[in-house]
Amino acid sequence: MSAPWCDVHDVPMRRLMPGEKSRTVPPVPWKHIARAVNHRIRAGAVIAAVGAAGLGVDLTETSWQGHAAQLAAIPATVAGSWWLTRAWLTREAIRHNNLDPDDEVAGRREKRKIAKRARIAAYLAAAGLGWIEIADLLDFAHNTDTAVGMIGALIAAGVIGSRPYLRWVDSRRTADTPKPAAPPERPEPTSKEKLAVFVRQRWAERISNERGPLPGTVLEGIRPTFGGWSAIIFATDESDLDPEKFDADKTVGKVARAYGVGVTMVTITCDPFDANRAMVLVQRTSPLEKTRAWDGTGIDLATGKAFTATLDDGGRAEHPFWRPGWGAVMELLAGATGSGKSEYLNLLLSLERQSGVCVSWVCDPQMGQSLGDIRDGVDWFAPTVEEFLIMLRVAVRVMLARNLMITRMRVAETRPDGTVVQRRVKYLEVSDEFPLLTITCDEAHIPMNDPEHGKEIVTLLALLAKSGRKCNIKLRLITQSPLLSELKNGVLRAQVISGVVVVFRTADKLSGAAAWPGKMPGDPRALPDVWPNGTTAAGVCFMSGQKPLRLRTDYVGDVYDLMHAGRTKGLEEGVLSAAGVLYADRAKRLDAFDNMDAAELLGVQMPNLSREVSEADANERRGGGREAVLEFFAQQWAEGDREPVKFGEIDQNVKAVKTRALTNVLNKLVEETILANDRGPDGKTGWYTLTDSGAEHLGLVDDGEDEE
Repeated sequence: MSAPWCDVHDVPMRRLMPGEKSRTVPPVPWKHIARAVNHRIRAGAVIAAVGAAGLGVDLTETSWQGHAAQLAAIPATVAGSWWLTRAWLTREAIRHNNLDPDDEVAGRREKRKIAKRARIAAYLAAAGLGWIEIADLLDFAHNTDTAVGMIGALIAAGVIGSRPYLRWVDSRRTADTPKPAAPPERPEPTSKEKLAVFVRQRWAERISNERGPLPGTVLEGIRPTFGGWSAIIFATDESDLDPEKFDADKTVGKVARAYGVGVTMVTITCDPFDANRAMVLVQRTSPLEKTRAWDGTGIDLATGKAFTATLDDGGRAEHPFWRPGWGAVMELLAGATGSGKSEYLNLLLSLERQSGVCVSWVCDPQMGQSLGDIRDGVDWFAPTVEEFLIMLRVAVRVMLARNLMITRMRVAETRPDGTVVQRRVKYLEVSDEFPLLTITCDEAHIPMNDPEHGKEIVTLLALLAKSGRKCNIKLRLITQSPLLSELKNGVLRAQVISGVVVVFRTADKLSGAAAWPGKMPGDPRALPDVWPNGTTAAGVCFMSGQKPLRLRTDYVGDVYDLMHAGRTKGLEEGVLSAAGVLYADRAKRLDAFDNMDAAELLGVQMPNLSREVSEADANERRGGGREAVLEFFAQQWAEGDREPVKFGEIDQNVKAVKTRALTNVLNKLVEETILANDRGPDGKTGWYTLTDSGAEHLGLVDDGEDEE
């Protein structure tokens, strides 16, 4: 094995013998030094040799003719040196196959090298002859005392004078040598890239590890949004994550803690088409914190929609009033007191009045107190349950009249063979001649649970909900608690929920879930009532048919001018005869109500207000435990699960009532034959099922009518 070689000193290296010390002063690398200044040493040697020869010539006495011959020989010698060197180097290059004289393209680099060396030879010849003449002119031979000093001065002048030339040669050599490409500079990460790194790192540390709420998940598509960021959560193949854990309360809380935000500022929505995906939105500030005033933009008559709310990601949401070619869209608005549903109703009614193609009928069973100036700008206002019943009866007559009118209509059509035929009309688009009739009932649970008229009101509402769509009749129900025991009828509930549902902040999670078509994108009881800065959060809600995000409705403000300006839209002339005198005298009855003495009015209403509460009514009005149990069994029924449910499973799923109270609730429901207590697969009692009469009581069975 050969010894290692030192690249610096160009000598072989050896291992030190025992007791031998290494040299503290390294040897001088003479070979490297000589190699580095080789061309300078050669040039200096040639000049010195020629100069020495010149001194020797100068020592001999020559006549003036000799001096003249020397001066004449200088240019000839320089030219000869250049030509002879060039010719000799060219011959050597051809002999060594380094230069092809017949090829004008190849070998250019070799020709340039030969020319450069020829020029150097000429320079050296000129320098040497210059030494001879300078020595002769200074007469070194006869001035021995100053000769040594003069020679030293000449050498120093030559060295100093050669520096610019050598520097120029070095610069040309450096310029001809290609420099290695510098490594590309790494660009500064953008704010988006920095955000993605932070979000992924925190997700891996707090959320997707083995002890986190979503183990085996990764984030993709991280992007900044208004006040925060959003991303797509993917469950990898190594994860056995239950899809229901994506938007669980525990998961939302963990994500909020991981990124230092409030629970209400985190939204996780499962992908309805892929159980391995979910969308997460995390915000420190929200565009919903600032109230957006309605800008006056009305309903787009081409689409039947109007922009009415702002989404949590800064986008805008459209509220559908009708669908072209399809008909009216039913509505359900739910929310606790102070959540903003009344202000949103003001906006919707203002949009209807401004459109010129909507007829608004409104019922406020609290004698008109809730809606204020709205009553002056709608076609029909019902301040009592009795007037609302009249309104619904007339609405059914209008619906039947419109059915008949549309059935009798014909439209000409030219068939492919050129024949013109008269075709029947199935639907008329909303227009000034065929307006949308919207029936709005605030606090809908009051008239629907009225002891005298509630049953008929529910029946009429269900009929309008089923059959009113195609003749442009729309229902809008507003309630605080859209539970099954409040809405009563399964057909009514299904038809209203199939339209657009807006859920504001609720007192409990159960109320929102009962109103929503499917699984809600969030917990409505977690919607804020105030923002961290102390301003109100009224209007924050969830709306079906939109992105699964929170949104906040626009604020319409004072509606007095809008409700008193212009003409109020009424029914079209073609159905006035069907609406009859009850519709014609609606204003007279409202005036009579306004002028009625308070004692007389209360005397009329007192039987309804002071009636004896029956046992059934008392059961309907009981607390959240009863409603929670009924909602649990209704959900089982809706999913097609009619199997008995063990007490422990009920206790685990129904959180609104404690275990001890749950027993009393279940026993009472069994006494009312709403539930049955049977023996289960284990042969023991304590297994509960919903009876047929209980399903009918909850509105899950449609009294024999077929759904459309």
